Amino acid sequence: MARYGEFVDRVRKLCRESPGAQSALRAGLGKPVTEVPARVHAALLRPGLIREDPTGRGYADKERAYYAVAALIADRPRAQRLFEDAAHADAAEPGVRGDQVGEERDKPGTTLLLPGTSLGESIALAVRRRSPDELKSGAAESRLHLLVRQDLDGAHRMLPGVFRWLGSSSVIPDYACLLYDLSRWRYGRDPVATRWLQSFYRSLRRLETAAERNPTVSPT
Repeated sequence: MARYGEFVDRVRKLCRESPGAQSALRAGLGKPVTEVPARVHAALLRPGLIREDPTGRGYADKERAYYAVAALIADRPRAQRLFEDAAHADAAEPGVRGDQVGEERDKPGTTLLLPGTSLGESIALAVRRRSPDELKSGAAESRLHLLVRQDLDGAHRMLPGVFRWLGSSSVIPDYACLLYDLSRWRYGRDPVATRWLQSFYRSLRRLETAAERNPTVSPT
């Protein structure tokens, strides 16, 4: 998982330092690797962001996952990018303890999820942050159910919309965990889907219980 986290950090840094590269990466949103503009390849490969062995088993799916996650990171709204970059900078500072980072996670406002968080938990948190009608309608639940039934192409097509919805809910997902899951989707979809569904329902129940105990606290 460490190499996926490193990739995400390097893409964030590239987007922060080069608006042109960010625009190029965004152009690959939802597209197969064979259909992205040439500038997308340049933005990812010229600085050596993808370090996987092209001859390795399953490389094509991993490569597509890298391109997709890079595009999702580049597509973040400006406010989300600023918050996310600041949160990562604070967590990396000497003297910032893990419990301090955890305390920030429990505060209202934009939420940066801890490493290893599945997409299911991210969606559950977004549901609790939105209006009660959203929860009653089951729109997010239906979207998750549809997503986990998709083949690889379908999952890639759906993810940009899901991530924009998360962003509108002020939830910043774990891109490294998504990269890990997406690179295994073709042959490992069922275990990934099960983990997403289980984390969604467990997280939703935990958040609902916390809200019932302290209804004056905003969900985070």
